[in-house]
Amino acid sequence: MKKETLLTVAVIALLLLNFGTLGFLLFRRPPHGQGGRPGEGLDRHIVEVLQLDEAQKQQFAKLKTEHHSRMLLSDAAYREALGNYFDLLKKDTVDQRIQDSLQANMTRIQNERATVTYQHFADLKAMCRPEQKQHFEALLPELMQVILPHNNRTPRN
Repeated sequence: MKKETLLTVAVIALLLLNFGTLGFLLFRRPPHGQGGRPGEGLDRHIVEVLQLDEAQKQQFAKLKTEHHSRMLLSDAAYREALGNYFDLLKKDTVDQRIQDSLQANMTRIQNERATVTYQHFADLKAMCRPEQKQHFEALLPELMQVILPHNNRTPRN
């Protein structure tokens, strides 16, 4: 084989490989939970698994909006508390009472977040019909995977 022919075949093979890679990256569906807005894939999954009707979908949308706004406020409060806590490192001496108070505040915020999320899902369950509640119970392990912090999640098989 001539060098030019070998070079031409190699260039064509590399071009095909590049186009195939680009096509794969551009046209594959994003994995569950990724895509448009955060949580959009999970929302769609919940609607599908529970087989929500239109009225329930509207109720669920209200629940999501309320939960989201409460979590945003909680995030802001936690960031502020955490910032104040780490600002203590700027001082040479730290009053233990202040440190304990800030830690207690961060714990309180995390407890509130758990309570708000629990209530959100309790409200979702309450709007389900009896046959949907069975699907809800089957959905709980997946919901727990989303709720748990990333470092506490169990690997999926």
